[in-house]
Amino acid sequence: MVVREPRMCPVFERPLAQPPAALFAALATALADKSCAVRGQIHPNGALLRLRSGDQRVWSPALHVEMRGEPGGPWTLRGCFTPSSPVWTAFVAIYLGLAILFLAAISWGGAQMILGETPWAFWGAALAPVLAGFTYGAAFIGQGLGAEDMYELRSFLEGVADRVAVGGGGATAAVG
Repeated sequence: MVVREPRMCPVFERPLAQPPAALFAALATALADKSCAVRGQIHPNGALLRLRSGDQRVWSPALHVEMRGEPGGPWTLRGCFTPSSPVWTAFVAIYLGLAILFLAAISWGGAQMILGETPWAFWGAALAPVLAGFTYGAAFIGQGLGAEDMYELRSFLEGVADRVAVGGGGATAAVG
């Protein structure tokens, strides 16, 4: 049994037998199906996939799909799971707030020392990294909560890629 450590942004790769255009065409067809549980946008070198709004929760991830390779050579599909934009924004805001707390506590504690007072403000400098550690751990809790969503997104993408590999192209119904 292989035990993997949690990763901040889980990544998977898969070789492709067909050029990216075939996968993108099949992906566009699958996403256009109204019964599809996945929504997304397709870009020139990749795509961004998410669950439909009704199935999405705060911790639901986004799947960033990227094509790597050279024209005429082998292509690789690379998928990277990331938190949704509002979650990223919340994490950045929390870390920014904790950084400000840390710097303010250091400044205030230093001023207290200079004035000959008890530097109790240094407790804020000790508290900020602890809270940052809890915030970092919360990312892994959210990843655990979103594991089923990650499975659904990856299964959808793998299903489309499998159909393209066997020559189904974009003419089949969506997976999921």
